[in-house]
Amino acid sequence: MPNLAGHVVLMEQLTHYHNGEFLRENEISYSVNDVGLLRGYAVFDFCRLQGSTPLFIDDHLERFRHSAGELSLEIPIDHNEIKNVVQRLIRTNELPQGSIKMILTGGDSEDGFTPGRPNMTILNKPINYPSSEAYQKGAALMLHEFHREFPDVKSTNYLTALKLQSIWKEKGYLDVLYHSGDVVWEVSRSSVFFFDGDKLVTNKEGVLKGITASKVLEACQNKFEIVIRPISLNELLNAEEVFITSTTKLVMPIVRLGDQIIGSGRPGNRTAQVRTAYDKFVAQYIQTHGG
Repeated sequence: MPNLAGHVVLMEQLTHYHNGEFLRENEISYSVNDVGLLRGYAVFDFCRLQGSTPLFIDDHLERFRHSAGELSLEIPIDHNEIKNVVQRLIRTNELPQGSIKMILTGGDSEDGFTPGRPNMTILNKPINYPSSEAYQKGAALMLHEFHREFPDVKSTNYLTALKLQSIWKEKGYLDVLYHSGDVVWEVSRSSVFFFDGDKLVTNKEGVLKGITASKVLEACQNKFEIVIRPISLNELLNAEEVFITSTTKLVMPIVRLGDQIIGSGRPGNRTAQVRTAYDKFVAQYIQTHGG
């Protein structure tokens, strides 16, 4: 996991992109009439930087474009222009470990409801990861019955997760796992995996396409039998090993779901193999795509 120790970043000095301009954070503004603010009508995507390399940037851009298209939002600059903006931000800010967040809002509305011309922002900021202890000991997830309205869209609507955040933190959970009865969906910001013997199982329908999840599957295709199918809560609670994946959590072992201890209550060997395979996959990507 990348180490941020010893690095101090003055946030107000960082440069970002907003509607064709490169600005300091305090120079970026949105209208109070933007339907992204008024109605939550906005999408985003987020990728981490490894040095000067934006990891899997093309995959993130493809998902960003898909999310925008599903909400009929037009991205004002094309794929290559976004990549050029990202490279300029990386060179300008020189963050030791950073991230890129692309945000597209519905724009200013004349009636407070109808979208206008979209606003496009690209932020380059430091990135935060869970503690090393979470990877060593494993993490716990809160359980909550919920299914996102547009699961294949990475929208800015995180109302349920934000409402529950203080509860899960108070109880020592890392995040919240969404399910509908016995059907497991996803964690608020992560994809779900478990081992059924030596079969690596994850789901696809009714959840956001996880970029890290897809790369984990690529990295493990010759190491485990991969099964993509619906997941039941009962089988997840009784699995020997469970882990989640995301841009910031990477491959995070889960040792408790609600009050249920998973397996031995410790991160498993097969999850450790997945972490190693994914780390190697990232290293190979940087070798071929590094700036």
